[in-house]
Amino acid sequence: MRIGVNLASRPYEDEGQFYRRWGTSLFLIAVFTAFMVAMSVRHYVNSQKSWASAREAQARLAELKKEQAQAEQILAEPQNRGTRDKSQFLNAAILRKSFSWTRLMEDLEKVMPTGVRVVSISPIVEQRNRFILKLELQGETRDSAIELLRNMEKSQHFRSSRLTEESRGASNTATGPDSGVKSEIRTAYLPAEPIEGVD
Repeated sequence: MRIGVNLASRPYEDEGQFYRRWGTSLFLIAVFTAFMVAMSVRHYVNSQKSWASAREAQARLAELKKEQAQAEQILAEPQNRGTRDKSQFLNAAILRKSFSWTRLMEDLEKVMPTGVRVVSISPIVEQRNRFILKLELQGETRDSAIELLRNMEKSQHFRSSRLTEESRGASNTATGPDSGVKSEIRTAYLPAEPIEGVD
């Protein structure tokens, strides 16, 4: 007995190959999904640890600020003002005495561009026991002071450098002491080594 098959109405399909392709795709999708879920869980756990550490740090900071406020309140009392002023004076004196001109010159030499001459340097101790330098410079053009500011930004010893004053000499073509551009730069100075013995 002969059976006729009309291939035009029922085309041949390789179902085994179809299931193998879709099975492989579904397996890869399942593996990728499991990987993403594992990464999400890991990220969540790590973020929870980070948030816990941040909360502990904030609590510790708040506690330290509270202790500082209490200490400042005690020092602000009339009977303790003399001790506070004396302590501030001694800390500033120790900091000024520990200032190293040799170290400063070495740090300045690394950032000073050519064509710039240092006229004067005035170190000042601010309230937070940092050195603030007032540099008076003289250069041929304004670009030399701008280049110095850029070099200071790249250095680890100078912070918040800014050009505060600028003036031109009597003549741009002259070669005397008053020629060129005079500039004043203020910058916070961090020595190469931390200063010990100062709170």
